[in-house]
Amino acid sequence: MKPIIGITANYSFDGSSEFAEGIGAKEQEWQLLADDYIASVVRAGGIPFILPVVRGSEWETVVEEMLSAVDGVLFSGGSDVDPLRFGQQTTGKTGGVVPERDEQEFTMLRYLLGQTNKPILGICRGIQVINTALGGTLIQHIPDSGFSSHTLPMYPRQIPSHRAKVEKGSLLYSLVDCDSMGVNSFHHMAVDECAPGLKITARSEDGILEAVELAENPKNRFFLGVQWHPEMMAWSDPTQQEIISAFVRSCNR
Repeated sequence: MKPIIGITANYSFDGSSEFAEGIGAKEQEWQLLADDYIASVVRAGGIPFILPVVRGSEWETVVEEMLSAVDGVLFSGGSDVDPLRFGQQTTGKTGGVVPERDEQEFTMLRYLLGQTNKPILGICRGIQVINTALGGTLIQHIPDSGFSSHTLPMYPRQIPSHRAKVEKGSLLYSLVDCDSMGVNSFHHMAVDECAPGLKITARSEDGILEAVELAENPKNRFFLGVQWHPEMMAWSDPTQQEIISAFVRSCNR
């Protein structure tokens, strides 16, 4: 049986964009996921399974049951992590936050690490969720911290816009087989203080943290967080697809 890959979803409170396209009703909530995630998982031989944001008094039970139904979890990109989650007040540069999504994904990550050995891949917001849920902090707005902007929408999504240096001996290095690789860039928050239990395995040319893994991994679990979007680049770049494919292969029962 092909591995079932759970992919976390974005959550829209008002559905204004969808209504403008003639879908649904005004002020309707929506669960959303970019097709790049789904397509890259399918190319890798996995079955994509969207993990929606669940509300209601029994949400934790439902989340555990969803996680029991999948073989691995991909924490996707999307809305900003609430700075209150890492002990800071917003500087005013924070984008839209979804407290329910933060709470659910923090719970999911801790449950997966504490109760299972299922593979985990975090992309963009996903690496930020991983780091924050495990006790690290985030840069709220990269340009305010003395770095160049890493929100570079002038580049097509599949085209690299800067390079990242990869640490030899890391899981990431074993997947990409190089110590410097081109990556795309669509984020204004980034990992600041790395969480206990994690190690940094890639940085951008200007020093922004681009990848984390488990510092100690005795069960050899696939665990990787990356700040760029390999799923966007994967259809034209075999190296980026390999990041997704290796994750999916590790999810085989």
